[in-house]
Parts: sequence; structure tokens; C-alpha cells
Amino acid sequence: MKQLTLILACLISVDALACRFNVRDVGFVDLGSEPYRLFIFIPDGSPKSEIELLKSTAYATFLDSNVKATVLYPKEAVQSKAARFIPKDLKEPQAVLVSPDEKESLPVKLTEEGKPLAVSVWDGMESVFDSKRRNSVLSKVYEHYGVILIVEGKNVEENQRIRDLANRVVKSISSQMDKLEKEIREPPIVEIISTKDFDAEKAFLWSLGITEIAETPQVANLYGRGRMIGPVLRDERLDERSLKAIVNTIGLNCECGLDRKWMQGSMVPQKWDDDLQKRFANHLGFDPESPAIRLEMSQILAKGGIGQGVNKQAAIGGSLDDLLMGYREGSLKEPEAQETQTPAQQTKSEITKPTATKPDQTDSPPTHSMIGWIMLVGAPILLAGCAILFFSRNKAS
Repeated sequence: MKQLTLILACLISVDALACRFNVRDVGFVDLGSEPYRLFIFIPDGSPKSEIELLKSTAYATFLDSNVKATVLYPKEAVQSKAARFIPKDLKEPQAVLVSPDEKESLPVKLTEEGKPLAVSVWDGMESVFDSKRRNSVLSKVYEHYGVILIVEGKNVEENQRIRDLANRVVKSISSQMDKLEKEIREPPIVEIISTKDFDAEKAFLWSLGITEIAETPQVANLYGRGRMIGPVLRDERLDERSLKAIVNTIGLNCECGLDRKWMQGSMVPQKWDDDLQKRFANHLGFDPESPAIRLEMSQILAKGGIGQGVNKQAAIGGSLDDLLMGYREGSLKEPEAQETQTPAQQTKSEITKPTATKPDQTDSPPTHSMIGWIMLVGAPILLAGCAILFFSRNKAS
């Protein structure tokens, strides 16, 4: 009887562990994401001392980061993934930063007139993840529930309107944080990148998919270890309901059925050294670099798998994909008052609103209940325990 009690206790603890993370927690754990690549191209015949300088500076700069640097001659680059990024006129060292999916690239300047190469190379490489506003924003992303990052546009009135909208979202979510399944101490906050700061933050903003100053503001939502959740919101996709739905998602249980791609969004280029790891292991209550934590979290996320974002979540008001594609269904918990629409905006909304009603039932994959999960994981353990008990009694007799 004692053995059976122990087995049941283990089964209950398995279920408890499976539910102890939220989406923000998942954002701190790297489950095998691809790094950024910095291809450093050097002209044929470059001095050996120059090559050594580039290699040693790259090693020191990108140690403990999610950027992998490689120094290449054009002939070497032709035979590698760097082939399509080779500069046309290579007379001095040039670098190109490439996104993890290899779809986007950004030139990184390594030389500057009047500066020694040792200085300009160091400055150029550090610009990949070292800038004043970026450093300030990222430190707050680590500490807080999340950051709503507003990149200002040319329209001053729209800039203010989106600030007010974002502040309403923060106020609404902050008022509900005591209802979260897992406590998050610091509420979400709003951060601004002004038009005057845009050029100095070019690499940071490029990593978020923002490459130019638009007429109206653009918004990116950051959480965890500098991850982005959802796409950049701009133009007609930037409204209070979509923004609130995305930010609300950060506090959800990681078993909420949300597509894994939303919980493992791309990270900005950054260093993550031992000091940061230890600091946030204490802050989070678990070590995000622990192999055991990575395994546990991978198993939890695998229950939903890729493409499970179609599961309807009452807390989101429909799937996140639906919200971002413009379809609206249901309502958010404790909805705030919506913005007053102008007649023109009301007309536009009436035109774009789907006329067909959605049936109550959907074909979304069923979610596992607590009992179902216990049966799924616990049955083999229970059988093994019974076998051990049976054989031990036979041996005793």
C-alpha cells in the first residue's frame, strides 16, 4: 500500500511540474534557436596581422552571445552559406549581419576614416548589440512582464494616440496580474524609440523587422530573454484589441495550446553570460540553462506541437492568428472601454467585418485535461510500480 501511495504521489507531482511555467518563462529558455550570423569578408592578400585582429576581436565580442562570427575570403565564402552576401566591391574588411532564418541582412561598418582599424572594428562589431536605448529597453524586458516598444513615426498626433493606447493596455493587464496562475512581479511597461534615436538603434530595430521610419508608429512586443511575440503591429493591424491580446498572452500558462512558434519568438542579438544566467535563475525560480529544465519544457511544448495555435483561448478571445489576421471572435476577459471611433473608422470596420457567423464548434484539436495527462504519463509508471510490488511479494513468500 505504501508503494502504491508513493506512485500516485509521483503522478500528481508530474502534473504539477507540467503546469509550473508561463509563456514568459518559456521565453527565457533557448530550446535550440538558430543564431545570427556575422560574415566578415576580407580582401585577398590581406595582412596576417589584420586577419588575426578581426578574428580575435570577433571572438571577444561575440562570446556568450547568440551571434556567430566568421572571417572569410571571397573564395571561401562562395562555397558556403555566405555566398549571396559577398560584397561586390571588396577593398577593405566588410561585415554583413544575417538573421537566423537567413532571409534578412544588414551591413555592419568595420572601418572609419581617421580611426585605427583596431578601434573601428571593435566599435563596428559591438554596434550589433550595444546601443543606449537598446540596452535600457532590454534590461526592462528581462525584469518586467514584458515591454510594449513603440517606434515613433513621422505623424506626431499618431505617436501620441498610440502611446495612450499602449498605456491603456498596460493599465488593463496590470490590474489583472493578481489572477495569473504564476506570479509575475513587475507589470508590463511602455518604451519609446524616438525618430531622433532611430539611426543609433538601427541594428536593434532591424532585428525586430523595423528598417525605416514610417509615417505612423510601429509596435513590437518583447518578453523573456529579449524575444518578440507576434509580428510588428502597424497601420490597420495596430489596434487596442490586437495589442492587448498579444501582451495578455505573455502571462498565460505554457500549456495554453498556443502555437510553439509564438512562445519561442526570435531573440534580438544579445550577450547572455554567466552573471545574467545566475541573476535570472534566482529571479525566475529555475535555471533557464539547466538541461533538465530544457527537457521538461520541451516535453510540455511538444504536447501542443507546431500548428496548435488554432486552439481557442477564452483569455485571448480567439486564436492569436485570427486576431492578427483581422478576424475577431469572442471577447477578452474584463474588456476595457474601446477607443472612440471616427465615422470613417466605423465605416471601415463595418466593411471589413466578416458577415458569415462562425459555428460554436470548431475543428481545433482537443486539449488534454489534467486527468487525461495523468493517465497518459502515469499509466506506464503505475504498471511498473505494480510489477515491482508483485515480484517483491513473490520473493518474500
